[in-house]
Formats: sequence, C-alpha cells, structure tokens
Amino acid sequence: MRFVTLEEARSADGPKLVVAASLPSPWSEAAKGIFHVKGIDALLVRSSSTDAAVREWSGWHNVPVLVVPGEPIRTHWADILERAERLEPRVPLVPADDDARMRLFGLAHELLGENGLVWSGRMLVIHRGLETQGKEGFPLKIAQYLAPKYGYASERVDAARARVRAIFDRFAKMLDGRTYLLGDMLTALDIDLATAIAPFAQMPEASCPGLHPIVRHAFDTAAPDLSREMPSVLRAHRDRIYEKHLELPIRL
Repeated sequence: MRFVTLEEARSADGPKLVVAASLPSPWSEAAKGIFHVKGIDALLVRSSSTDAAVREWSGWHNVPVLVVPGEPIRTHWADILERAERLEPRVPLVPADDDARMRLFGLAHELLGENGLVWSGRMLVIHRGLETQGKEGFPLKIAQYLAPKYGYASERVDAARARVRAIFDRFAKMLDGRTYLLGDMLTALDIDLATAIAPFAQMPEASCPGLHPIVRHAFDTAAPDLSREMPSVLRAHRDRIYEKHLELPIRL
C-alpha cells in the first residue's frame, strides 16, 4: 500500500482507503493493518477534519472510508473487514467457525464500537481537554468539536473510565498464556486490540514518527492512571502483533 494524493486516487482503479492523518486513529490503523496482512494493494488517502475536498470525494465526514469503484462506500469497521475478506480470501482474518466468528465480531465491538474501549478513551481525552481548558487532553477547540460526536457529558465520564478498566481486564484474561486471542492463528481481533490500546499505551516516537506532538501530549495527559493500570500482557500483545504482522514504523 502507498499514500497518494486525492488527484491520484480519483483517477486510479482498485480499492482506496481514506485514513486519518497525523494520528494513529485505531479505526484507521485497524483497517490499514487488515489490508497490510492480507497483501491488498490499496491506495491510501490522508484526511483531516479540515480537508473538505477529501470528504466531498469520499462521501463521508469521518474516517476510515473504503472506496471500491462501482460499489457503495464502506465506513463501519465491520463492513470494511467483511469486504477485505472477500477481496483476499486466501488470507482469512475471520474464523470460518460460526461460533468463533460471532465471538470475534462481538469482542471487536467492545474495542471499536460505540461505548467500547476506543470510544470510552476518546471520551476521557475530550473531558480532560474541557476540564483543563486545553492544557491537558485535547486542545480546547478540538475537545469542543469532538464532544457532540461522542455524546460527551461530564456525568458519563465515570462510566467511561469503568468501561476502559473492564475491557482491559477482559482482554488480559483472554491473553493469559496465549499468543493470539482466538485460537492459534492471527485474526482481525488481534489487529483491533493492538491498534485500540494506542491512546493508553502510545508507541515510542521511533515506531510512530508522524504523530503530531499535540496528539501525543493529549493522550499522555488524558488518563495517565489508566495507562499505568493497563495490564502488561496487553502492551506485550500489541508489540508482538506489530513486530510480527504489521508495518513498522507506522506511516501516518
């Protein structure tokens, strides 16, 4: 995969992924990771909240977006995964067994879905930015912009912190003595978890050199207690998945 300009993407055939610029958004990084593991030669297009031209072309206000010529756009993590499975079925990342398949999608929702790990983490970064007038967490304007997108309310913050702790605990127990979350093979769930913990356990600068300093500061200051409480098995799993299966350094 390679990054291209909007003009190149407009005229090119094949699948294109519109992904977040300047930060390792777990949703974007999970989609990139799935395509990387499968060896799908998608073109990558960077997008930011101020990039009206990319949003107009992709037809969506957020990222990631999967654009396959002649097909409706796909914006949900599960839809992108399903299409990737069909684009390259020789490298499956979803179990064929029905029970394992349903387990994967249910657990992935706990990471990437509304009220899941990433969602709850964003709530905490937003809260910290609003609470400190942007000195910690997201800068104030970004926090104010994102707050309605995540249904922010101060009375929801305690529940978000509890969700983060509960999900940490659930996945740590699943990984106890295991290399992968579901059986003996890599699945999309391993990629989802490796990318989802980024706000709580940031990659060192050498592994993620394009991360904007403002974003690094925001995540470092949002919930340091939760970062300290993260079970070491989750960080070890993230490092193992990136080193063995994903692309380093992370390209933003």
